[in-house]
Amino acid sequence: MIDIREVKTTEIEQVSKFLLKTMQEVYPFQLSEKSLRDLTEMESLFIERTDATMIAAFHNERVVGTIAVRRYDGRIASLFDRYNLDTTCEIIKCYVDKSERRKGIGSLLMNRVRRFCREANYSTLYLHTHHFLPGGFHFWTKKGFQVTIEDMDEFETIHMEQLID
Repeated sequence: MIDIREVKTTEIEQVSKFLLKTMQEVYPFQLSEKSLRDLTEMESLFIERTDATMIAAFHNERVVGTIAVRRYDGRIASLFDRYNLDTTCEIIKCYVDKSERRKGIGSLLMNRVRRFCREANYSTLYLHTHHFLPGGFHFWTKKGFQVTIEDMDEFETIHMEQLID
């Protein structure tokens, strides 16, 4: 059985190891300092905050998936002034162990995120994905996200959004 829950302080190390391993597998470039900081400062960035969270899927207490939410910070120039920063969150760190993909874990994680976002009074979900991420774009469109902008940059970044129902 899969247990979906917010990450506890005692689980940070296990979740960080899962994230680091998975990100190194799927990204064809070195991880950014900001991306790594999400792992090393997980407690202050996600666990201790009311406007952010890190959620993990556990199978027999082993991490098999993650997803995180934080307030969108307006940092992306091509999206300048598109979002109300008080009511828009960013979905990040959505990964499922490659041996566990296509078993519904991503959907379970997303359902839990939607619940958190409603409770945190977010009205818009923002995320970006890349064509090279296995299953990413297909998953997000299946979940009802709409493409807002496709950057023709070296990372083939696709910006997507969804209003919370």
